[in-house]
Order: sequence, then C-alpha cells, then structure tokens
Amino acid sequence: MRCKVKKLFNGFASVRDHIVKRAIKSNSNLIINYDGENMTIPYSILTNPFQLHKTKFRSRYNGEEYELYDFQFKPDKEEQESLF
Repeated sequence: MRCKVKKLFNGFASVRDHIVKRAIKSNSNLIINYDGENMTIPYSILTNPFQLHKTKFRSRYNGEEYELYDFQFKPDKEEQESLF
C-alpha cells in the first residue's frame, strides 16, 4: 500500500490511522512517498506503530476522528526499491 505525505514533523512522516490499519489488514508493507523519495515500512513495524501525538484529530472535510502514526523518514536506497 502506498501513501504520500506533504511535510515532515521533526523528521517524522505522520500517517493517518485508517491507512496503517488498511495496510495491516491486507498484510502488506506501507510505502511512504515524500518529496519524490520512497520509504518502505515493513508489516512487522506496522503492527506496533509509534505515536508522537496521543490525541485524536478531527477531519476538516467529513468530521471523522483519526489518530496519527509517526515513522522517522529514512528514504530507501535505489537498490532496495528495485527489489519490489
């Protein structure tokens, strides 16, 4: 599963909980794209994600609540991307 983030917070990419849960449900890795670079989060790390913010946020568009899971952004090397 892939997702794109627009900005980093202190070097962390924040991903909404429904995206992480969807990747876990499909037993797949999560590929985060930021500024043209990709980072692959393995399934084993997705099952125990890290949270900088323990609060719930409310969507501006549909009013639904969500949490953010944070992953330190370390881009994959080109050799690793060719394996997928």
